[in-house]
Amino acid sequence: MTSLKDLSSSLASASPHSGDEGAAASALPLFAQIKARLRQDILEKRLPAGQKLPSEAQMQKAFGVSRITVRQALSELQAEGLIETFNGKGSFVTRPANAPRLGMLTGFNELLRTHGKVISGHTFSKRTGPAPARVARALKLAPGTPVTIVRTIRMADGVPAAFFQSYYEPTLGRDILADRVGEEDAMTLLEDELGFRLDRTQIAASAVKAGRMRGVLLGVPADTPLLYMRFVPHDLTGLALFYADMYSRPDQFTYRVVVRR
Repeated sequence: MTSLKDLSSSLASASPHSGDEGAAASALPLFAQIKARLRQDILEKRLPAGQKLPSEAQMQKAFGVSRITVRQALSELQAEGLIETFNGKGSFVTRPANAPRLGMLTGFNELLRTHGKVISGHTFSKRTGPAPARVARALKLAPGTPVTIVRTIRMADGVPAAFFQSYYEPTLGRDILADRVGEEDAMTLLEDELGFRLDRTQIAASAVKAGRMRGVLLGVPADTPLLYMRFVPHDLTGLALFYADMYSRPDQFTYRVVVRR
C-alpha cells in the first residue's frame, strides 16, 4: 500500500506547475488539475480504497496552491463518491460499495430483498461465443469478438422471477462474474470483488411474449407478457462492463423510477 510519505512525494512530482503533463493541463483551473490527478490515481488504484490522503496543508505545499484550491478539488472528488472527508481525521479513498448507487445499479437481488423476498438462483448455461452485433456495439468491441455468455434464473420465495442472458468480455477479471453471477448480483461482484466504481447504467425496457423456452424456465404459458429490460453498466471512466438481457414475470418483479426535472 502507498505510504503517506510516498504519496506526498508523488503529488509533489505531479505538481500542476511542472513537466509536460502540467503544461498540457495548464488550460484547466488549478483545482481541476489537482482533482484530475487524484481521480486518475484512484481509478487506476495507485490510491487504494481506504488510503488516507495527505493533509490539506501537505497538498497545498506539494502543489504550490492555496488551501481554498485544495478544498475545492477535494470537494468535487467527494461529490463523485471517490473520497470521504471526516472532520479532524482527513480525507480517505472510499470503498467501492460507497460509490453512488442509482436504480438497478443496486442489483436484482438487492432490490427484491428490500421488499422482503428470499432470493436464490443458479446458472444453467455458460459458453463462449461471438458477440451479437448489439452487444458488440454496446461494449465497444469489434464484431464477432468472443464473449462469455451466461444464462441464469433468479427465484423469489422459491418462484421463478427472472431469466437473465448476460454477456461478459473475459478480461479485467470479469470471468469472476460468469462463475458467480448465478447466485450473486453482478453489481456487487463488480464493486466488492473486482474493485470497479459504478457510475451509471443504460437501461431499455419493453414488453415481450415469454415464448416457449422462457415460458418453461419461468413457469408461465408461452403467450404470457414479460417485462424485458436491457442493462449496460458503466464505471466512472466510461467503460462498459457487461451487457445483460433480463426477462421477468410482472407478478414477481416491477421496476419503478422517479424522474425529477
